[in-house]
Amino acid sequence: MMRRSVPALTVCALLILGGCITPTGGGPSAKKTNEIDAIRRDVDTLKNQNRLDDLKGDSENAALRAELERVAARLERLEEKAGLPPTPAAPIQTPPPPAPSIAAPPVAAPPEPAGYYEEGKQLFDRENYREAVELFQIYLREEPKGTNAAAAQFYIGESLYSERRYEEAILEYQKVVQGFPKSSQVPTSLLKQGLSFQAMGDGSSAKLLYQKVVNDHPKSYAAGVAKERLKGL
Repeated sequence: MMRRSVPALTVCALLILGGCITPTGGGPSAKKTNEIDAIRRDVDTLKNQNRLDDLKGDSENAALRAELERVAARLERLEEKAGLPPTPAAPIQTPPPPAPSIAAPPVAAPPEPAGYYEEGKQLFDRENYREAVELFQIYLREEPKGTNAAAAQFYIGESLYSERRYEEAILEYQKVVQGFPKSSQVPTSLLKQGLSFQAMGDGSSAKLLYQKVVNDHPKSYAAGVAKERLKGL
């Protein structure tokens, strides 16, 4: 079964075109003109109801389209015999081709937090301390308990110490001691606090910190340095 039924009026048009009307010689009569006009309307109706965008390509619709083309051709022949101007062909509207898809530009993924630490360490090794501190701070915001969090905090202190910003360095080392008490960076952070106080002329505070390193972390490398420093105080 076709998906669209041919209207009864169109069936009549097909019968008329099939031979029920026999054109006569001479100019067209008013009756013949009216009949042809009716056929035109029926053909247009059939065309309008069966546009290409409604035809899905199956065999029934293909046959319907072929029948439509035969009707149009017979109408043209009838118009020629009757001396009427030809009916302009109604264009079959085809759906426009789909617009080419334009791929959206790739969005750059933000760097992994570990990348901030690695880049910060590279800057630190090149003695670019200020930019190194910025990247270590970003890493700590992203990964406050990350694998390299204690080291990042320690290198912030080291950067400030290298720039002789001793008071700031003491505070940053203290964040290692309090925030990461089990870290291997703790003994060195205590030692560097002592060195910072000594550099500022506060030998008493430095001595207390050196002694703490020796007492709390006797087997650490920092303890050996602290012992040597205690001898000079």
